Amino acid sequence: MIRNAFSWITSYFTTEAPAATEAPPAAPSILQGIFRYAKPRGRPRNPTQRKPGTETGNLLEFRPINRTNWKTTIVRFLLMLLFAGGVMHYAYLSIQVHRGSQQMTTFSNQIGPLTPSADNMANFAQESQGARVLHRLSSDTFRTKTRDIILDKLLYWFPASKDHQKMIQDNSRSPPGECWCFAGTEGHSVVSLSHSIKVTHVTLGHITKQQSLTRKVTSAPKRFSIYGMAKEDAKGIYLGTFEYDRDGPVTQTFELHHEPGDDFSHVKLRIRSNWGDEEQTCLYNFRVHGQQVRGDWV
Repeated sequence: MIRNAFSWITSYFTTEAPAATEAPPAAPSILQGIFRYAKPRGRPRNPTQRKPGTETGNLLEFRPINRTNWKTTIVRFLLMLLFAGGVMHYAYLSIQVHRGSQQMTTFSNQIGPLTPSADNMANFAQESQGARVLHRLSSDTFRTKTRDIILDKLLYWFPASKDHQKMIQDNSRSPPGECWCFAGTEGHSVVSLSHSIKVTHVTLGHITKQQSLTRKVTSAPKRFSIYGMAKEDAKGIYLGTFEYDRDGPVTQTFELHHEPGDDFSHVKLRIRSNWGDEEQTCLYNFRVHGQQVRGDWV
């Protein structure tokens, strides 16, 4: 019995103590987590480095949230949405412009026959076709020098005047100054047509405000009347009174509202007022349109 007790005591003191287990790694502190989160992206990471807590599956491991990814995703989504909206808006505007262009073309085709253009009608008051202005039956040209006034009086009985002819030279795009001007706000001019016609339209032309050096067209005619004459010394037959729009096109065509039964070889243009110039009134272009008499056909 004594022997057994001695053996137990001996074995108790001679037995090796169990090896101490390895302590689990401590969870990262809050400061370590902040430093890891503030760590700049793109820094290479050691592939052999293990994340704390992966060996023991520690649930308290601190993992930084990658906030840059979701912000980038939202920005990309908004940019794509903005781009898609711009494309749709551009397509909508393109369709509207195309429809508007088609409507304008249709409208122009519809009103084309109702508003004839002077360029699409024969002009019987054109100098190159034989027409001329009878300056002795017309108002005097506006002059500022006494010498020029005396010269006009001496050449009064000449059949034609270069100044008066400017209004029938059919210069639709005449530069400023290439016109015939008479003194005052009222005047007249008699044109011998190239052929006897039944007058249906007349065209009056002037320059625009943009072409004028002063940005004004006060010398443009305003109200005017048209008379038909069978001969140069015949009494004129009233054909109508019209008004030239200074804010309108350069050349404006006016239709006679009644059909005269007579044929005319001469037309008298009588200016009754202008747009504010008390010294002179200027005419850049005058045209006469109509139906030619059958007997004058060549």
